Amino acid sequence: MTMGKVDLKIRCILFFIIISVQRGFSEEFGARQGAKGILLQRVRRQSKAAKSVLKVTDYHVRCSVVSRYAHTTIQSSVWNQLPVTKEAAFEVDLPSAAFISNFTITSNDKVYVAQVKERSVARKMYDAAKKQGKTAGLVATKEREIEKFRVAVSVPSGTRMSFSLSYEELLPRRLGRYELTLGLRPGGLVTNLTLDVSIAERTGLSFIKVLPLKTSRLLSNTVTGESEAPASTQVQQNPRCARVHYSPSLQQQSSASSKGLNADYIIQYDVELSDLIGDIQVFDGYFVHYFAPRGLPVVPKDVIFVIDVSGSMIGTKIKQTKQAMSTILGDLREEDHFNIITFSDKVHTWRKGRTVRATRINIRDAKDFVKRIIAEGWTNINAALLSAAQLVNPPSSSGGTRRVPLVIFLTDGEATIGVTSGDFILSNAKSALGATSLFGLAFGDDADFPLLRRLALDNRGVARMVYEDADAALQLKGFYDEVASPLLSDIQLTYMDDQAFDVTRSLFPNYFQGSELVVTGKVKPGVRDLKVSLTASGSKQKVKVENEVFVSNGEGNRTVLSMGCPGGMDGIPSFVRRLWAYFTIKELLLAKLNTTDPNIQKLLGEKATNLSLKYNFVTPVTSLVIVKPDADEIPTSASTTTVRPTTTTENATMSAADANQPQVTTHLYSLKYVPPTPAPHGSNTDTDPDVDQIATFVSATFSPMPGVTDGPKLWEAAGLLDVSTSIQLQRKDMEVVKDYDATYDNDLDYDSWDESASNPWPAPASRLSSVRVFSSSVDGDPHFVVQLPKLKQNLCFTVDGRANDVLRLLKDSERGITVDGHLMWAPSKQDVEDRSRTYFDQITISTRGGTGVLGAIMITLSLDAVVVEGEGRDTLHTNQEGSVTRQGVMVSMESRDDFHQSCWIELTKDIRFLVLFHHYRHPSYLQMAHLGFYITDGQGLSLSTKGLLGQFQHADMRVTLMKDPRDTLRRPSKEGVLRWGVIHMPVTLQDKTLKDTVRKGHLGSCWVVPKAQVERLLGHPYQSYVVDHL
Repeated sequence: MTMGKVDLKIRCILFFIIISVQRGFSEEFGARQGAKGILLQRVRRQSKAAKSVLKVTDYHVRCSVVSRYAHTTIQSSVWNQLPVTKEAAFEVDLPSAAFISNFTITSNDKVYVAQVKERSVARKMYDAAKKQGKTAGLVATKEREIEKFRVAVSVPSGTRMSFSLSYEELLPRRLGRYELTLGLRPGGLVTNLTLDVSIAERTGLSFIKVLPLKTSRLLSNTVTGESEAPASTQVQQNPRCARVHYSPSLQQQSSASSKGLNADYIIQYDVELSDLIGDIQVFDGYFVHYFAPRGLPVVPKDVIFVIDVSGSMIGTKIKQTKQAMSTILGDLREEDHFNIITFSDKVHTWRKGRTVRATRINIRDAKDFVKRIIAEGWTNINAALLSAAQLVNPPSSSGGTRRVPLVIFLTDGEATIGVTSGDFILSNAKSALGATSLFGLAFGDDADFPLLRRLALDNRGVARMVYEDADAALQLKGFYDEVASPLLSDIQLTYMDDQAFDVTRSLFPNYFQGSELVVTGKVKPGVRDLKVSLTASGSKQKVKVENEVFVSNGEGNRTVLSMGCPGGMDGIPSFVRRLWAYFTIKELLLAKLNTTDPNIQKLLGEKATNLSLKYNFVTPVTSLVIVKPDADEIPTSASTTTVRPTTTTENATMSAADANQPQVTTHLYSLKYVPPTPAPHGSNTDTDPDVDQIATFVSATFSPMPGVTDGPKLWEAAGLLDVSTSIQLQRKDMEVVKDYDATYDNDLDYDSWDESASNPWPAPASRLSSVRVFSSSVDGDPHFVVQLPKLKQNLCFTVDGRANDVLRLLKDSERGITVDGHLMWAPSKQDVEDRSRTYFDQITISTRGGTGVLGAIMITLSLDAVVVEGEGRDTLHTNQEGSVTRQGVMVSMESRDDFHQSCWIELTKDIRFLVLFHHYRHPSYLQMAHLGFYITDGQGLSLSTKGLLGQFQHADMRVTLMKDPRDTLRRPSKEGVLRWGVIHMPVTLQDKTLKDTVRKGHLGSCWVVPKAQVERLLGHPYQSYVVDHL
């Protein structure tokens, strides 16, 4: 075939993003994903030489804010000035509450516009892609308070490519100001870099301030005062509008970093609002009501501080908590009443039976009490909540000053003693707390954040993460400041005479100084005056106000122009309509979270899906898709570039240049233009057969509205343009199905096991009869199980691995045996997307002589093949049965079908290993094919054996049961102390899905090591078990 007759079509892989929105809704999860965040890196091709980077020629950030509703577009253009195809990465930090509304890629003057599709469509596309073998493992990164979007695309030599991402968000008001944060991370020095922001507020701007560039997400208690805006910033302002322009020179960018800007540009402002009932705007048949009255007296509060002082708080966390509490106590008003409860396995109340007034003497005594706090013991969440409920004083029934009851509850772990069932704790708390608002603070990764969030939602409050960082004390103090000054409670905003419908939440438990309540809805056709009523409880009396808002027929086309802003400002068309959709989607998903009725859940999900499709929002129920060209389309243009081929072995992928391979010429064709048509309402769910599908499906995630919540979550896609496209995102899902077991998250619901537990795998009879119980194993995420022979039970712990790390599982220097495992990334579970998940996708077993009879053998096990090297090379495919014997080492592959595969490795008569190949008939987004490693017989391993698993082979460990003196029934204890030499640590007995036999996984008892204690158990930090390569 000649070059001129090449009839190729581009494989533009449909890539989608399952995005979720976990946050948004509330101020609740405001402080999330920390600067210390575990930065998961995308798996990269192995390469020896440092790669040259492409030139970013333009980088523009444009944001238009109309009445708090912000529409931001980030555009980046790159030029491949190099002689070879290179990868261009486009990365954007998204605010946690934002919805993506558009994404385009422009190449050779062709614009490819992403479309929003229903989530199940994306699932079908993924399934089809997987059947075709089109897979790609991508990993999202996480940061505090942001989601990270990343797409990488191959750019041919001499080609220019542009990316454009748009997202929308409502700016929340906190501590008397709105804050707009725009990420500036172009990836290098840029000649043409600009940032343009327009702000239009109908009631007027009270102030606007541009902060210095912020390069860290840690909080600071330094007073910025009149700190200057970044150099080259220009601010223009009139009473209702403002413009901010920022265009740093190359020198100014270099002064920040030789690698270009990597910072947040932050603008703070507030609005004038004199009307008690707030600001109500009506456009195109939709209204938005901003309620943030000024000048009201602060209502005194009854506040109970409930502090976890269990053993896991030892060290920095308890020190930071004490520091924050000392500051918070000093900020209490004398009219406030307060008390302090500390809890572990016991509950201790500072002042018995009541709250006390915040006098100087009481504050002094409370600070002394806090200083003496010692962290030790278990975690009894239920008892602590019930004790707090007994202290809260009800509102005064007389005409005197009332107090607002608040409980601020801080914990860093899970319930481990007393009532530990999440459902029982929720029920007990709701019954006991009554009208009290509960605010949950989850301190660190081990805290049961899903439980705290549900507690807060059930009890008129919000929950928030507190990150284990240097600024944790400031995070605690910052949250308290937001709720320190209640102005009104039981606020009801009513739109009278049935003039409005499809109204979002309009009943609120509290209004705090410096915040804002927002309601949006539709106005019935023909309404000329919208009647609004406010009822609430103030410091001494009920508040009731009514007002009428004139609805003008001409207001449909008036946005920024109606605010007197100068010409040329970019308004948001129908911003109130989009704001209504934004709020409604989030509240539908929040309502779905709060119901257990599957029919109602389905109905709410369908409504949220339809709205997401209609308004082109990427939400937890939709995905972002780019479609490939028609199969019959003839390429209209082509460019030629010289690239080096890739040589793939069973073990690794390397540059062919290292193998002295010849160069080959590849033709890269332009893509078909895809018009920017939005997905139709109720689009069908059939997969387009002419669409190349994506690689890795990851569930969308989401967070509730009444507060800003929890950390990011994760979505991804792959395969755009010609060679190596990937998309990375992160978000957090609100859908809580059951309480998350933060200590040991077993993920062993495998289709690879027989449907009947009575049918073992078809292993040889002698082996099957002799191997029933494994002495130790690692399988899952990765989950380690070590047998405790004296108790005939198991010890379980998990290690949070990092994608692409190689872990040393076993090292016996005397016998010359080494076992290593390579970790691949896996999608995070709902509600815990801040927790990385990994699986083993490759395991190597090597012998290099020693004191035994073993020769030099290398066994490499991957998901597709087992390669045995040593005096030759043999390959056993995992879908076929076969065996190999080399220098006395026997490797036997057993395969009943594509879903039931195992490999037995017998090094000697008393050293046997088993590797299980886990596959799924109908995988969920969480399930990925992976390997499990089991030591079926380790008697022959020497006493000096090391490694994550090996060190436990001959360990003399035992568990001493702990008795609860309050348990008069003498029930079997589920609390114990693990004793291994000088190591003593708490463990809890839990039912886990185990695979300690060759039969189907089953529920069994397991002594679980708390995550905070795992490093102590191992004796070394995680990094010490990471090796350079397999």
